[in-house]
Amino acid sequence: MKPHTRKSYQLVRAKLHLGEQDGMKFINGLQAEVKESTQEFVIKDFVHQTVSEAKSELIKWMFIFWVGQAAVTYMIVSLIKN
Repeated sequence: MKPHTRKSYQLVRAKLHLGEQDGMKFINGLQAEVKESTQEFVIKDFVHQTVSEAKSELIKWMFIFWVGQAAVTYMIVSLIKN
């Protein structure tokens, strides 16, 4: 048992008057909930960062496409005029 788990276990047993098995179940449940919440937060942060990067790449490529289209249109118009 890790030191912080042992301390939590002792506090839970003392405050809630739980038995040994019930105290461990409670602490294990808390640890699982904290781990799940942390993973969910990390996943959301990763997804947000990935979407942000994809958005900036999309804007960059859209700009390149528009400049290319403008150049092609200009060339076509200049060829038709002559």
